[in-house]
Amino acid sequence: MRAVRLSAGREIGCSEADLRAEGIACDSFEVAQIAAATQHAQSTRGWSEADRVRRSASRPQDEVEIVREADEHCHLEEEVRLFVEGEGLYDIRGRDEQWIRVFVRAGDLVVVPARRYHRFLVGQAAELSYVQPFGNRPSLIQLYRVSDDATRAG
Repeated sequence: MRAVRLSAGREIGCSEADLRAEGIACDSFEVAQIAAATQHAQSTRGWSEADRVRRSASRPQDEVEIVREADEHCHLEEEVRLFVEGEGLYDIRGRDEQWIRVFVRAGDLVVVPARRYHRFLVGQAAELSYVQPFGNRPSLIQLYRVSDDATRAG
């Protein structure tokens, strides 16, 4: 997994320690062990629910969700995703309001802190599958920030 800070049109390297300092957790797991990895993510948070999500830009019914996730939003609870196939990127607001871009692919786990604005973009292959554990569904409701040129995915 690779992460960078986006600052004045430049990408500045972002270490795992930098991510931890921002409250962003990243890890890796064996895709063949997705059930165990999901169980671990749930048990450490006291959660019992999980959705298996598959997105494809070639399916019209997925297009709306892909576009919704590309708009800046937050959740009342941590967002945890375990990527099973495909690739994408998270843009997560740092505490200084600068974007931190985290590139993800199969075998990556990302935890976005609760109430932290972010957006998610599906990779070039436009096919993606992930597991998203959660505590309760209302906490996953997307709370959007007003979009402008600085907040829209580019």
